[in-house]
Formats: sequence, C-alpha cells, structure tokens
Amino acid sequence: MPQVMTCPVCLYKRVFSVGTHGITTYNPTTLEVTNQWPYGDICGIGPVGKGQGTEFSLTFRKGSGKKSETLKFSTEHRTELLTEALRFRTEFSEGKITGRRYNCYKHHWSDTRKPVNLEVTPGGIDQIDPHTNRVVCSYDYRNIEGFVEVSDYQGGFCIVYGGFGRLHLFASEHRDEIIRSAIEHAGNFIGIMLRLRREGLTFEDFVTERLGKYSSDESITSLAEFVVQKITTRHPEPVKRILALTETCLVERDPASYNIVTIKPFGEVFALICDVDNPQVFTVEFIRGQIRKYSSTERDSLLASLLDGVRASGNRDVCVKMAPTQRGQRWGLLSMPVDEEVESLHLRFLAAPPSGNFADAVFKFNANISYSGVLHAVTQDGLFSENKEKLINNAILALLAQEAELPAVNSELESHFQAIRRLVASKAGFQAFTQLPKFREKLGVKTVKALKRNNNGVTHAAIDMLCALMCPMHDDYDLRQEQLNKASLLSSKKFLENLLEKFITNVDHGTGALVISSLLDFLTFALCAPYSETTEGQQFDMLLEMVASNGRTLFKLFQHPSMAIVKGAGLVMKAVIEEGDKEIATKMQELALSEGALPRHLHTSLFTVSTDQRMLTNRQLSRHLVGLWTAENPVAMNLLKRILPTGLLADLDSPDPVPEKDVDRMHIRDNLKIASDQLNRNKVPEWQRIAGKAAKEVEKFAKEKADLVLMHWRDKMGIAQKEQDRNNLVSRTNQSVSCVPFHFVFSIFLNKPFLCHILGPFLSSFLPITS
Repeated sequence: MPQVMTCPVCLYKRVFSVGTHGITTYNPTTLEVTNQWPYGDICGIGPVGKGQGTEFSLTFRKGSGKKSETLKFSTEHRTELLTEALRFRTEFSEGKITGRRYNCYKHHWSDTRKPVNLEVTPGGIDQIDPHTNRVVCSYDYRNIEGFVEVSDYQGGFCIVYGGFGRLHLFASEHRDEIIRSAIEHAGNFIGIMLRLRREGLTFEDFVTERLGKYSSDESITSLAEFVVQKITTRHPEPVKRILALTETCLVERDPASYNIVTIKPFGEVFALICDVDNPQVFTVEFIRGQIRKYSSTERDSLLASLLDGVRASGNRDVCVKMAPTQRGQRWGLLSMPVDEEVESLHLRFLAAPPSGNFADAVFKFNANISYSGVLHAVTQDGLFSENKEKLINNAILALLAQEAELPAVNSELESHFQAIRRLVASKAGFQAFTQLPKFREKLGVKTVKALKRNNNGVTHAAIDMLCALMCPMHDDYDLRQEQLNKASLLSSKKFLENLLEKFITNVDHGTGALVISSLLDFLTFALCAPYSETTEGQQFDMLLEMVASNGRTLFKLFQHPSMAIVKGAGLVMKAVIEEGDKEIATKMQELALSEGALPRHLHTSLFTVSTDQRMLTNRQLSRHLVGLWTAENPVAMNLLKRILPTGLLADLDSPDPVPEKDVDRMHIRDNLKIASDQLNRNKVPEWQRIAGKAAKEVEKFAKEKADLVLMHWRDKMGIAQKEQDRNNLVSRTNQSVSCVPFHFVFSIFLNKPFLCHILGPFLSSFLPITS
C-alpha cells in the first residue's frame, strides 16, 4: 500500500510502501529505493500525538545490535497506512501484539445465533471461527462509525460499520470490556476516536435498520437478478446466491429464504474483473479493499447490467478488465483520486518508464488514474506550472508507439486501450485525436489489429475507448471538436462493417454482452439524438442504412437481461424508424410484431413504476417506440383492440393535447445551448484585451533577455491568437440564427422527430468540419 508522504524533519517526499515482507520507501521521481526495513527489524509503528493528525513514527532496530532508531513521517492518510502496517504486527521484532479474545454470539442474517470469537487488535476487531481458529472477517477501526448497545438483547451491542450505518449485532458477557478496549486501541494505535452512542437500540430497531441508510424498500427492491455461485474462504465449496441489482446497491440474497446476506452500494465498487481462464468467474473489487468472487453462466450479461447500474449511480470510474488491481501499484487510497503530483509522475512514467518495463508502467498508470479521465488535465496559471497538455500528448504517443508489435498477452493489450481511454477522456486528449500528428493513423492500426484477436475483453476495451472519442467524457467540451472526431472515426465504411459484423455475431450467438453494450454506445453516439446532431450527414445516412439492413438483430436484444442493452437497442431502433425512409419504417413495424417486441414495450410503457432514472428512461423510450410501431399500422391497431378495452382505445383518439409534465430523459443534452454558451465565453471584455496586449510586450522583452520561456495565461487559453477566428465565428452564427424562426428553435427544445437532420445543418453553419 504505497503512500506519498513527507518526512517532517528534512521535508522531502517519499513513497511509503507497506509490503508483504517489510516496509520500503522510494524516491517518487525515480522509484529508487531509499530505505527498507524487514518486519523482523521493526519495533513499532504508531501515531504521533493524541487525536487526529498527520504524523506517525516508525521505530526500527539499527544494525545487529540492540540500538533502535525512530523516524517521523507525515501523511494525510495516516489512519489507512497504520491500519495496513499493523496487519503484520505479529512479525515485528518487539511487541508482538496479540489482542485478547472474547467468546460471543453473532446474530446471523438467517436470524440465528452463531458462536464466534472476537479479538480486539491494534488495527481492528477480528471475528474468528472458534472451530477452525481462522479469521473470518475484520472490522477495521478506520471503517467503524461507533458502537451502540441493544437494550432488550442480553449482552447485545452493534458495531456500526462501513460508512453507511451497517449494523453487526453481537452478544457477550464482556460487552463493556470489548467496547472499552476497542476504543483505547483505536486511539493508541491508529489515532482515531471511537465512541459509544448514548442512544441505545432495541432489537426491533436493529431488524429495521440493519442495512443502515440502505434499509428502505427502494434500496433493496431488485431490478435484475442473477443466480451465482459465491466463492469464499468461509465455505469449502461455492455457495449458491442470488445477486440482485437494485437502484443503488448490489445485494446478495440467500436463494432458499430470500434473506439479504450482504449489501454494497454501487458507489463503493472500484473495478470488475473477468477471469481469463474461466469464462464464468468474475470478481468485484471495492474501494474499502473487500473482494467478492462469483461464478455465473450469465457472467457477461451480469457484468453489463452491473456496469450500467454503477455508472448510472454516479460512479464513472468503474471499468471491466482482465487483470486484478495490484494494490501495491496504487499510490494512495482506492476511495479517492490521487493528487496532482502522482498523476503527473505516472504520465511521465508512460513516456519514460523508470524500470524500462513499459507494460508495468501502463498497469501502474491505470491503477492510479481514474477511468473517467485525468483529473488535473489543464495547465494551471503560475510561474512554475507544468504543461499538462504536453504530458498527456507525450503519454499518448508512447502508447501508440507500440502498435508495430502488440503485446502477446491480451491483458496487456487491454491495459493499453484502457490507458488511452483515460487520456482521451480529458479535454487535451480529446482534442489531440485530430491535432496530434499521426494519432488517428496509429490508433486506427492498433485498433484494427486488436479487433482481429476476437477476444471479448480486448474488443470491449477498444470500443469503449472509441466511444470516449465519439462523445466527450469531460466537462466544458467543444462541439466542433466532437464533429471533427466523429468525421474521422466514421470515415471508413469497411471499419464500420467490421464493427457491425462483430455486433451481429455476438447477438446471434448470445455472447459478448459487454461487447454488445459498448457497440450500442458507439451507435448511440453516432445515430441517436442529441448526439447525432454533430454527425456528418453522409456518414449518418451510410451508417443508418447499414444498421437498418440488420434490423432483426436489434429486435433480438429486446429480450436481453441487461437493461442497458435493452435501452441501447431501443434508442438505435428509434433513430432507424425516425430517420429512415418509409420502407424501413414499415419493415421495422412488421418486425416489431413478428419478434414480439410490441407487447413487451407496451407492458413496460404502461406498468413501469419506479424512482430509478434508468427505469423511467426505459419507460419513456418504450412509449416512444410503441407510438412509432403503431403509427399508420392497421395490423398493430387490430392487435391493440384485442388486448385493450375499447374505451381505453377510444381515449387514444381524443383531441385533447397530451400533458407535457414529464421530464425528457432521453434527450439529455441541448447542443444549441452548448454552442451559444461557448460563443458567449469567447467574448472578451475590452479591458482584458488591453491588459493582454501590455502583458505580451513585457513577455516579449523577457524572452529576449532570458532563456526561460514564460507563457501568459491569455496565450494558454488561446484568446489572442483566435480573436479573428472568434469574430468570424460570431458573424456566421449571428447570420445563421437570424434566419431561423422562433417557432423552429422552440420545436428543437421540444425534441421533435427528425431533430438530427434539421439541427445538423444548422450547427454545421458555424461548426464546419475541416479535413
């Protein structure tokens, strides 16, 4: 568990690594080992001072004698570092601390009392199986929120744990001693203050609030369920479980009693791991360090649904990969992004690996950089600010330089695409696709070669990276740059045919749910409003025709267990009907009946009741599809007459206007507003232009007199150089807007059909695509 920290005495930074055999410190810029202490030489480690703080001391034996030396360090993550280091306390040279054990009973999820042993240790409370003497689980002090007594349960007390008030109920004759000892250990060894809550609980309160803030029906009601086998050290054989996905949580249930075994919020999922050797095994990694391993015959469908649920909850940093996360490669906590210095260092390590091992540098980069993109991706104002855009471009070039000889191991090739995805998710990386020389050509060669391997993990990573180039994953994005990227990615008909061939093959064989999901995202960004408004007209028509010719394939996806895939297929189907000619629309209407899609979406549109945005989006989409499939379709109307009461159908012909109270959840982006905002941001006040002119004169003089190259903030923002372009852009935009009637602009905000081809030329008038 490496941490970047400062030595208070001499104020230099070191990477402090807690390993399996000892503690090591590294120089962060060169990764050179500066100190190393085997656990057999360590006397102790603990916080400096009382209460919360950042300093801790490490005492170790010096040489072969009895003399000892103490060093002090400082880190913002002292609690987590001490917890990890104290896991190896029994190997220390002095003070092999073993806590006292207490006989207890635990109230099990099956409503039974099971005998356990609790051991209060320096880092947490261990639950031990009295029969095997093996630690079943540990309640780290860092994750304990407090203790609370249960008044009507003899000797009962709860450990409030996990950050969301999860209650674990135990009973012991030594209740007071256990709680007092745990509070003392947490303060002395970890440096945190735990408390016993004054207000007690009743057993009925425990049953009601056992899952903390996720005890409500909305948090535990399943949206999708999968039968899995749980692989755990607690049981010698895999145990059958129901893995349920709710609006906010991943819930594990017992199939016999349907009781909840465990619950984990989507926000705490760190990564999803697909086992390379076994196509049914997968692992879920959490930000607090827990790992859950399962086996399922529907692994890819489960992962596609889980990935969609986690990202819909706001956790954009989760990804699916082949190789487990190496905890020792992360320079910080999994629960929060690394700081700016660590990001910059790993960007440099990609361009020049310290150990000369490029594959290792890529894995370390992915372990430290959020999947949603480089967090500190914009050059800051200041005399010694480093050029972040240059760092990102150099890292991209280093990854693309490997296209001649792709890694033989699929997990390494997958890591390359996931690293590129992290880079292009930033604004600088997104713009580099068309601005950096040879970026497009080299990335195209690398992608085509990778797709030929026919490995689902590599294919998913490559297409997910392409999706990040199709639609910006960062804030404050530029619509013109999105147009440029799309024009390049959709220019090759052969490449698009290869992608659709993979799509059709996986759908027909019922495999590759992750690949299908990523390809649907790709098609959504190209064909579906509002993203299609930045797709060039000829490319839009070409791809739409290619998709429409395989319309039956889309209908097969409406029976898929993954909600994300059903929604993606529905959005593409909506675009095909709205934007295609009458023959295509008629064909889709016939297929909707022959494939049984109409009744399914009719049921979804009528009976979906939920507060989950994903479910409400699917309901809106289903209502739209039912309207498209039944419009001027006598066969569909006759079917509805046999299904629905006559009075209800007569109400559909009512002349009353439809109430527009519901929120539009499909058209989540207003491109006209984005373009207008970008135009307004480019308007610079007169005083700024005058100040900038004076500053440039000073800067010119400084450049002539010194070798230090300083760039003014106006130059970094590109204001001065693009002033003429801005004036031209303003004049063209004003001309375009002036010729658009008000009622037409209003219809755009209402998201009327055929929005893509109407708004596309309008945007193109001031967002031209250049070759």
